[in-house]
Amino acid sequence: HVLRGVGSRARPLQARALLAAPAATIADRIPSTAGILTPVDDTTCLLETGGESLDNLAGFLGALRVDFTVLDPPELHALIGRLAERYAAAAARVVPDH
Repeated sequence: HVLRGVGSRARPLQARALLAAPAATIADRIPSTAGILTPVDDTTCLLETGGESLDNLAGFLGALRVDFTVLDPPELHALIGRLAERYAAAAARVVPDH
């Protein structure tokens, strides 16, 4: 059973990601035009979505607040890796008291 709409298909960049959450949970978090959700099993779903840029797609996936695996495009997967390194470095920095 597929949930949601196809509005994201009109965007220039397309992406697919496995999300570590039930489709119904994700459906409550995204607009109906954000993509197509397909349940994989009781705890995982496939999201097919689109965006204006890789940065936009990376931010959208991160904002879902669930673990995810980018299936494609490979450029998005690579960007997520670079962002992970940047966030890890920022989290490791100690900010002196003001």
